[in-house]
Amino acid sequence: MRLPRRVRDGCCTMRGDNPFPVHWPLTPELDLEQKIDVEIRMREGTTRLLAACRHQTQTLEAAKSLHTSNERMSAYMAELQRRRRAPTRTLSQSTPSTARVSVSDLRMPLMWRDSDHFKNKGDYRRFAVFVLTRVGTQILDSTLLCPVDRSLTDLTYPDVHVFNNVPTDFELRVEIWGHILQDDMSMASTPHKIKRSIHSSISRTVGKKLAASLRDELNTGRIGPKFELMATAHLTLDDVGNSIHTHDLQLENVEPRNHQLPLFGHFCCRLAAQPDCVSGEAYSGSAVLLEPSGVWSQVHGALQAFHLELWRSQGDKEAGKKPVKTVTVDRDTLIQPGKSGSREIIVSNVVDGCDTVTIMKAGSADEQHKWLRNLTQHSKDHLRWKQAALERMEIQSPGSNRNFVRQLRQGSLYDETPLIESVQSEFANHRPTVQEIFGLTPSTSLSSCASSSSSPTFRERSHSNSKPRPNSGTIRSHWPFSRNNHD
Repeated sequence: MRLPRRVRDGCCTMRGDNPFPVHWPLTPELDLEQKIDVEIRMREGTTRLLAACRHQTQTLEAAKSLHTSNERMSAYMAELQRRRRAPTRTLSQSTPSTARVSVSDLRMPLMWRDSDHFKNKGDYRRFAVFVLTRVGTQILDSTLLCPVDRSLTDLTYPDVHVFNNVPTDFELRVEIWGHILQDDMSMASTPHKIKRSIHSSISRTVGKKLAASLRDELNTGRIGPKFELMATAHLTLDDVGNSIHTHDLQLENVEPRNHQLPLFGHFCCRLAAQPDCVSGEAYSGSAVLLEPSGVWSQVHGALQAFHLELWRSQGDKEAGKKPVKTVTVDRDTLIQPGKSGSREIIVSNVVDGCDTVTIMKAGSADEQHKWLRNLTQHSKDHLRWKQAALERMEIQSPGSNRNFVRQLRQGSLYDETPLIESVQSEFANHRPTVQEIFGLTPSTSLSSCASSSSSPTFRERSHSNSKPRPNSGTIRSHWPFSRNNHD
């Protein structure tokens, strides 16, 4: 008798006439194997879709999906091999808190020449660019920006990437993948298009050889656009914060050189982390609290967000009533047991220079052990998560910025990037920005700082064919990289 597929896969089974499946718990290895199987099916479907695409946009989107599936499948297989080789470790009694980590507001400036951007001539290259972010085996992709040409000063992504169950020693890798788009005047962008144009562009002998090489390429699965790694960045817990920060970008060597995206070498993003012990309860249970009057009273406690909140009963907590007492549990909190056999838990804090002591008594020795273990772990989590524990950071939902309305920026990324380390005394406490150095208002960007009536814009000057004005004074541009501004 052949078993049903669900039973053979080990995911669930059917009992009698019960139409609802009974799910069995999955081991980590089995979970990874199922993820690999999903990516294999995704890859097969995307490959067939890529072969059937006739429009450039469809081809690029399919190629991006295929590339993402390949990266995920490689990460799953490497992790599966690592787990099988690693020795089995026993779980510790206390488990450090993981967190949700989000990356948003990705922005990367491009470095075009002034003649390319302002005069709209020179560099004709166009790119399709997307970003991969990864933490461990979790790999997320951004929207595809296409075309990226000399008219854009920076790459702005509205995506929000959220990673779950992230440990404190995480390393988030940001990868910029790009593909250069070929013009219609040059060779076509896909093997199918080249194959159709062979008969009218080259001789029959050369055409047969080229068609054979293209047929071999199609048979080996190398079809569609190929994305190349343009730059990478590595972010850790030290980079988290509630605001947007600028980070270094490691540019990759792309051959040929004209396929390299003209990146500036820096990018900005908002990296936020919220420990799971902040968004949810770390532990809860009953205990007896020693009142200031010396009377013991029954309470129900919950440990969350580095505070121990105590209610008279669990019903008061569920009803949303205010706790009768709140005790801070952070890196400076001292947690220790009472005298032997007393089942007491002593929580000590220093408030305004005075020691504040809270004494609780558990119902049994086992409950006392659980309280001590979770209180100590909560205190250690406050130290491990550093800035993420000191301030609460908002984690946006992954689709919150997908359909965004582009707002007018208060200047460009160049305005916000510090240029020099030491200047006048008024900038002694912080690094000055371009706006402060050149006296620009916050709503003025470098590309529009000459928009007043006394000085024309860059675009106006580049397209103007009129004679120069009479010498009524020297007009100097605020542009810091101007060739005429060397003094």
